[in-house]
Amino acid sequence: MTTKSITLGQLLNIVGGTLVRGKRDLLLSSANYGKPKYLRTEHLYIFSTQKSQTHQLDAIRRVVPRAVIIPSSVSASSVPLSSAVIRVTEPYVAFWRLALWNWKQTAVTVIGITGSAGKSTTTEMVTAILSQTRSLVKTMGNLNTFTYLPSYLTRLTPKHEYLVLEMGMKSLNNIARQCSVVRPDIGVVTNVGEAHVGSLGSLDTIVRAKQELIDGMNPKGILWLNADDKRSRKLNTRNFLGKVHTFGINNTADIRAKDIDQRTNGITFTACFEGRNVPIFIPTIGIHNVYNALAAIGIARSLGNSIEQIRKGLASFQPPRMRMQLLKGTRDRWLINDAWNANPSAMVAGLKSFREWGKNRPHVAVLGDMLELGKLTRSAHQQIGRIVAHLPLTQLITVGKYARIISQSAIEKGMDPKKVFHYNSTASLLRHLKQLPANAVVYFKASRKMHFEKVIRALNTV
Repeated sequence: MTTKSITLGQLLNIVGGTLVRGKRDLLLSSANYGKPKYLRTEHLYIFSTQKSQTHQLDAIRRVVPRAVIIPSSVSASSVPLSSAVIRVTEPYVAFWRLALWNWKQTAVTVIGITGSAGKSTTTEMVTAILSQTRSLVKTMGNLNTFTYLPSYLTRLTPKHEYLVLEMGMKSLNNIARQCSVVRPDIGVVTNVGEAHVGSLGSLDTIVRAKQELIDGMNPKGILWLNADDKRSRKLNTRNFLGKVHTFGINNTADIRAKDIDQRTNGITFTACFEGRNVPIFIPTIGIHNVYNALAAIGIARSLGNSIEQIRKGLASFQPPRMRMQLLKGTRDRWLINDAWNANPSAMVAGLKSFREWGKNRPHVAVLGDMLELGKLTRSAHQQIGRIVAHLPLTQLITVGKYARIISQSAIEKGMDPKKVFHYNSTASLLRHLKQLPANAVVYFKASRKMHFEKVIRALNTV
């Protein structure tokens, strides 16, 4: 995390607390909150009370950072004498104060990306386009809630022009809290689905959670919505004073895709916008990724990027791990790792997309539990079973206590029981998968806690 350079004395004024030792004119330019693994000598290390004290102190003694902020529970004598020390009541509060101070020193354009699926991929696509010509800070991995916001604010320096934030939520008010600090100038809702319905209680509540982005945006900002997503139509834009644009495939939209062709190395399609027909290639599979690309195109055009920059950025973007990730397996098999997480909408989209890839090959779907669905758990898994029953699959394999409902529902809806298998153990599942037909396409989808990546790793040749 990189901040604008400040002195130790300025830091003390910003975060409060007591200066235990160190010269006030000591210059600091990099902050590290609670990540001992990434600690460097030039860092200001801010102790985390949520992490192991022993591990943090071991790293501090080994690396000897320029300065350390500690809580009252940590003795200054345990920190090397050459490190400056500030003691505070709560380091996380100090971190937030530093982050807010640093935020006020910048003038970046904020891009807020939310949705039940596609946030990470859209974020990476936008980053691939913008970073060709501009410096930016973006969300890392799935660290996309209010808790992690100060990590991005402290990384901003005067050279940065964009802050690209994937805005996730575990509860109501999470996106609103993020927007209360950074009001997005450009926002996108990729879609509104069932993700986190278990913790939020209902689909209407999820709509309310995504509404928080719209309500929290810069009133003169630009908003992009999915014209094909029925739940996105429940979002209220009447009070939004900025510009509202749409993207889609089936319905009328400001940016539309046509002539979609899934190939071995990705997808080609024509993007229709501003009276132009622009050929686009994205190095990933899945029709839902076309929607993500359309959203990225909309954001990029809103920021003035050229068509050539858009085409080049999308063609070179690196798909996030475990999102329709195509991997080479043994015996000429292809493995599609789409198991970062799962909800019914995302699973349906993945199943339909994978069936379009490698049409002359055997197709096997390996589906695991979809978690965090609350009272919708049973009906959601039954829904997947009904859809799978009408797909021309070679085999359906389910894993987990809830996924069993998928296989039962598929059989009830007419799928040949001889094509349906269920396992509760990884060992049994692997034995089965290793006996699959040569050149099969195997699709993996489940919630993150099912750890399908371990199964895929055992089958991957790379």
